Amino acid sequence: MRSDPVRHGTGSPIPRSLAKSLRTARYGAGRACLVLIASAVAPTGCGGGAGVDMPGTGGGTQNSGGSGPGSGGTTGTGGAATGTGGSAIGTGGAATGGRAGTGGAATGGRTGTGGSAGAATGGSTSTGGAGGAVSAASLCVWPTAVGANQPITATQTISGVYDGGMKRFVGSGPLGSGGQLENQDPLFNIVNGGTLQNVIIGAPASDGVHCAGTCTLKNVWWEDVGEDAATSKGAAATTVMTIDGGGANHATDKVFQHNGGGTMVIKNFCAQDFGKLYRSCGNCTTQYARNAQFENLMIIPRAGSLAGMNANYNDTATFKNITIKGATNSVAICERYTGNNTGAEPPKLGSGADGTVCKYAASDIIWQP
Repeated sequence: MRSDPVRHGTGSPIPRSLAKSLRTARYGAGRACLVLIASAVAPTGCGGGAGVDMPGTGGGTQNSGGSGPGSGGTTGTGGAATGTGGSAIGTGGAATGGRAGTGGAATGGRTGTGGSAGAATGGSTSTGGAGGAVSAASLCVWPTAVGANQPITATQTISGVYDGGMKRFVGSGPLGSGGQLENQDPLFNIVNGGTLQNVIIGAPASDGVHCAGTCTLKNVWWEDVGEDAATSKGAAATTVMTIDGGGANHATDKVFQHNGGGTMVIKNFCAQDFGKLYRSCGNCTTQYARNAQFENLMIIPRAGSLAGMNANYNDTATFKNITIKGATNSVAICERYTGNNTGAEPPKLGSGADGTVCKYAASDIIWQP
C-alpha cells in the first residue's frame, strides 16, 4: 500500500508510517497538539495555544513545545486571553511555540495579564467614606452618669482640656439655687482655647457653662437646664464656640445664649423641652454681628423656636439636617428681631428663611409627626 507523507503545519513531511507512533495530548481548553514519541524529526511549535491546563502561577505555565527548532510554526493565537482578574488558574499561558519558529514567534502566547500572582486583590477595601453625620435617632440617647454626683460650690475655671469622665456635676451652696434669675454664676468657666468634654450637668445647674473666648464643649449633657445651658462671651469677631454632641433638656427659656461676638456652632446635638435653642442677645449694652450654625440636630418639642437673630446687626443663622419630632411647621426655625443696646425688649420682625439672616431650604428641615 502506498505510504503518502503526512504534513504537519508548514514543516517537513512525515511518512504516514510514522504517524502511528504519534499520540494526542490535550493542552489548554481542549485543543490537541501532536507530540512525537520517537523521531528525529522536530515537530513544529504548537503556537501559543491556550496554555497548559495546569494551575497558573500568574499567567499559566509554559508550553514545552518541541525539542528542536520549530520550522515555521504559525503564530500562536490562543494565549492572548487576558487573565480573569487574578483567579488561581492562569488562562493565558506563556507558550514559546518550540523556541520561536521562523514564522511564528508564538506571539499569541503572551502571559495573561490578569493572572499575575494568582490572587486578585479585587480592588482596595472601601473605608466607607469619611464617615457621615451621626443618625438623628441616636442623638437623644441619654448617658448614664458614672459614680456619685460631684457637687460644685464655686465656679470651676477650665483651661486646656478637661475630661469629666461622664460624671454628673451639680451646683451646691451659692450655685445651688436652681432658679431662673439672670446673672447667675456658671458651674464652669472656660478660658480662651479651652475644652470641656464628657460631662453631665445635673440639677441644680446655675448658669451652666461660660466661654470667655473660643472654646469647645464636646459631649456635654444638661439634664435640667438652669438659667441657660451655656453662654458665649468672647468679644472678638474671630471667636468660635463649638458645641459638638451632647444634649439639653428642660430649659424654661433659652438653651444657648450668645452675648459676645463671633460664631456659635451647634452640631450633633439633642434638644428637648425648651423655649429657644439659641438667642443672639437682643438688648446687650455692647452689640455685635453674630453668626450661628446648626447642623445635624434632633429637636423634641416642647420647643418655641430654634433661633432668634438680630436683623439690624447683620446676624446670620444657617441650618442643615435638622430633624424635628413634630408636625410640619409646628416649630419656628428662625425668628428675626430688631435688637438694641438699651435693655429694652426687642420687637420681632418675622420668621422663616429669608436668604439673608435666616438661611435654609425646605429640604434642610425634616419633620417627623
